[in-house]
Amino acid sequence: VGFGMGVPPYAALGKRIETHDGARATVRWVGSVQGQDGVWVGVEWDDPTRGKHDGSHDGKRYFDCTNASDSEAGTHQPASFLRVHKIKPSISFAAAIKRKYLDGKGAVSMKGGGKGPDDTETEADEKRAYVQSANGRKIEIELCLKKDEDPIAALLALDRLYLPDEQVADAGPPGEAARCGVAADALKILDLGGNLFCDWHSIKRFGEEFVNLEELDLTGVRAVWPTTQLPTPSPFANLTRLLLNKSQCSWVSARRIAANITSLKQLSVAHCGIETLDKDLSGLKMLDGLNLEGNDLEDWGEIEKLSKLKNLKRLHLGGNKIRSVRYPETHTEENNTKAFVPFQSLVGLFLADNAIEDWESIDSLDNFPNLTEVRVSGNPVVESAATRHEIVARVSRLTQLNGSLIADQERKDAEIRYLRRVLGLVKTSELAKDGKEVDVVSKDGGGTAEEDAPPSDAASAVPSTRAAQTGSEAVAANHPRLKALLGSYGELSVSVSRKTGDGTMGDDLIEVTLVCVAASAGEKAPVTKKVPASLSVAKLKLLCEKLFKVSVHKQKLFHKDVDAAHPELLEPDDYDVAYLGVKDGSRVLVEEADE
Repeated sequence: VGFGMGVPPYAALGKRIETHDGARATVRWVGSVQGQDGVWVGVEWDDPTRGKHDGSHDGKRYFDCTNASDSEAGTHQPASFLRVHKIKPSISFAAAIKRKYLDGKGAVSMKGGGKGPDDTETEADEKRAYVQSANGRKIEIELCLKKDEDPIAALLALDRLYLPDEQVADAGPPGEAARCGVAADALKILDLGGNLFCDWHSIKRFGEEFVNLEELDLTGVRAVWPTTQLPTPSPFANLTRLLLNKSQCSWVSARRIAANITSLKQLSVAHCGIETLDKDLSGLKMLDGLNLEGNDLEDWGEIEKLSKLKNLKRLHLGGNKIRSVRYPETHTEENNTKAFVPFQSLVGLFLADNAIEDWESIDSLDNFPNLTEVRVSGNPVVESAATRHEIVARVSRLTQLNGSLIADQERKDAEIRYLRRVLGLVKTSELAKDGKEVDVVSKDGGGTAEEDAPPSDAASAVPSTRAAQTGSEAVAANHPRLKALLGSYGELSVSVSRKTGDGTMGDDLIEVTLVCVAASAGEKAPVTKKVPASLSVAKLKLLCEKLFKVSVHKQKLFHKDVDAAHPELLEPDDYDVAYLGVKDGSRVLVEEADE
């Protein structure tokens, strides 16, 4: 096996390369191939489905791939042998600046499209520049000069540079990058995403060249990341934000890098295949923002390891496989002098598109002492649109949910509706405990606590930490905020021990007008009925089936108040109608679902 056997430096062993058709790979071998003429470059593709073999050819192994276990199973063929002319030469940072900002331009301009980060780009697109938004979209940038302005002077005035996917492999000799036409001391933001750096040594050179750098984007850089402690002091003396997204950087390597950069405040290691964390938080204690989106984290116990980060304010965990959330128990510090409060500074927790399916997880959010912003969309537990009210009511300090502000009136309405529903469950559970039957259209509202419980009370595959209980105790255990809400809305509080029919909230009847607009029912006159506020949607559908002869399974119910602009769908079936906004005087439309 040869090294430097007639190949240029950019195609040497260990280098990151890009082919002329835009594919990326790492050089794993350079030399001759049995039965073939000349020198070949053996590569492992970033896309493991692109190759023709796994590093062996005609029964002889030339090199191993990082995906060797997968390839041996026959699922991946990540390797190929290439001729050197198939590889696009890498360039220096200074050459990239000249090509991007100065060559053939009468203006310092950068133009891009609106394609996503995984979209195929044309040759014209490759010469453009982008910034990446929080949701991963590429946003075009255009910096234009004033008429007759000198492009060299304009470049000198910039405090940020965007050079994604420019085939940059290094910073060049010492001092070259700093003399490339940019005011080195003024540069604050540098985007080098998708370039061809092969190791941390080639990256840290930019800290030596641009000493005041505050933000560095290395998204998509597939370098060999450090696994041991890095020498100090770090050349990135002022860096506060580092992005390592889609870089295959391990959690251990990310920690090593963060520990070396003592000024670091925000770290992003999204879409890197991370499955576990560790308890060693050295280097992370100053972080106020951590992004672990799009990884393979599943066990909340891994996330709990971050609970001692006292400065952590925003934690991004969207797109993982997390199945539950539990607030850690408060415990004493090692010296036993004071209690340690887990996640004590956390104000934002972003959990969208995970696998959370139990409402105990939502209730646990109320235990985080300073949590005000949450994202939980895309989880099984919140499949119903009606769950926004439930979440707002269950988590007392929230001011934003799924990116939308929670107004004071919305919170009050949600808490009252939630309290009304839970009190109905308490009452019904007591009746069931006493062995009393409740008719579908009786004043008491129907069903046992188990039958009337919404999805929030349903059994989950995630083990519950709550003690098994029955009756009203079980309802209270499943709704930890019940006591606090009773205290907040005293005028609405009712004793569940009162007799039915005394006009209190749990027993109140509401008058609704049922209007059938289902085509199969023909013309039917509206029917006005008094029903219990705690009547479930499912039981209201049964009543409508009796009145209008429209099958329960075909019904879609909507309610409309006089002052409402549009009808609102009543769902899910096991919520009570008052919780979903039906009140005295409401009209309920009975429609037929499309086949």
